[in-house]
Amino acid sequence: MSEIRDPIYGFIIPSKKELKIIDTFLFQRLRRIKQLSLAYLVYPGALHTRFDHSLGVYHVASKIVDQLLPGRENEENRAIVRYAALLHDVGHGPFSHSSEPILNKFFKNKNVEKVHEAITFELIRNDKEVNQILGSTEIDQIINLLNGDNVNCSIMKEIISSPLDADKLDYLLRDSYFCGVKYGVFDYQRLLNTLYYYKDRQDKHIAVKYDGVNSLEQFILAKYYMTQQVYRHKVRMLTDSMIIRGLELGIEVDEIPFLKKLFSYSPDDEYFKNYLKYYDEKVFNDILSFKSKGKAFEIFNRLHHRNLFKRIFSEKLKDTEANPIIKDKLIHIGKNEKLRKKIESLISQLLISPQNDQAYIIANTFKFKSVKEISRGNSEEKLIILTPEGIPTDFQNESNLFNSINQSLNDVYFEIYAPVSYDSPFEKEKLLQKYKIEINRILKDLEE
Repeated sequence: MSEIRDPIYGFIIPSKKELKIIDTFLFQRLRRIKQLSLAYLVYPGALHTRFDHSLGVYHVASKIVDQLLPGRENEENRAIVRYAALLHDVGHGPFSHSSEPILNKFFKNKNVEKVHEAITFELIRNDKEVNQILGSTEIDQIINLLNGDNVNCSIMKEIISSPLDADKLDYLLRDSYFCGVKYGVFDYQRLLNTLYYYKDRQDKHIAVKYDGVNSLEQFILAKYYMTQQVYRHKVRMLTDSMIIRGLELGIEVDEIPFLKKLFSYSPDDEYFKNYLKYYDEKVFNDILSFKSKGKAFEIFNRLHHRNLFKRIFSEKLKDTEANPIIKDKLIHIGKNEKLRKKIESLISQLLISPQNDQAYIIANTFKFKSVKEISRGNSEEKLIILTPEGIPTDFQNESNLFNSINQSLNDVYFEIYAPVSYDSPFEKEKLLQKYKIEINRILKDLEE
């Protein structure tokens, strides 16, 4: 039995069959895709990968499923959870989540909400090495589990995707460790030890014992602070926006063939064969070495040398001078290309040439969720606490800390990034004040 040394958990010990999955090209490719994209430009240690994270999720999922679904009768269910945990991220493309808006934009079937998940399912279903290791029945069960469909027990699904899933438990600890911060640290072992289940008819769901309330509070606060300090760090938001704009311009303006091919998803063997060739550094290198030094080159060359755009405007959307109708539209500006380009064009006129190329003005909105909202993750599922009498109840009813937090504290920020430069702190402050006045005027005068 092989052991994999891990900085978070000590040793991870996969079975022979699981080790074969880890040794496939499909899984090994994840070594070349960074977990946090370009976060290393602000946190130099953030060089960990989807490979590390997937092993961590597998380890945590194994611990949870062994604890909550013991016994020989659950042996097959435990195996499927482990396989799903290992394979859950194999569909990620270069730059992980940062490039997903481009995949979604250039996929013509708008019924598919998350293209990278569709890619994950197809890769698992069709990869030859994986198919030699796992049978067709196991593969169908893994895909159903990852998709949240037709599971034998709800606990299986909740270990993989829920407000308290193995993915979140691992990425908070791992991202915190490699970023060199303490925001994501929580008492993992105590939280794990207090995980239990409650029955709903014939089904079982994850819950936390009453004496685990404080550990659960700590976990939720860790997620909140990591979001505030790392995932929504201003440089992280800026570099993600530059990646998206660079890829977009590379496809639509520069017409770089490999980018068109990579981000125009088509569920066929030729697409997947090409898709698996690409990872973060290869995209960088191919853009920078492309014969035509166009707009994508300009942006990726800046990223390569950490010559980043500057944030020239940042306000809570509610505090801007835009009228209420426009504010509602700005919340989803990433999906309203016509409005975004109109705003970027107007703002570009404020800047001095050659900085005023509209292509390099980036409007972005993002949301800081309240602690209560962040506790639910991306679902409407509630975190359940078992009272001392064993009765399931909503976590927020049992947490004095979370009862005192205002549910309504959600802020949407509107920001503008541009390739400007400053000669001194005084000039920077002067220009930012000017941009604030002028951009608010633009938003105020903006019509539908």
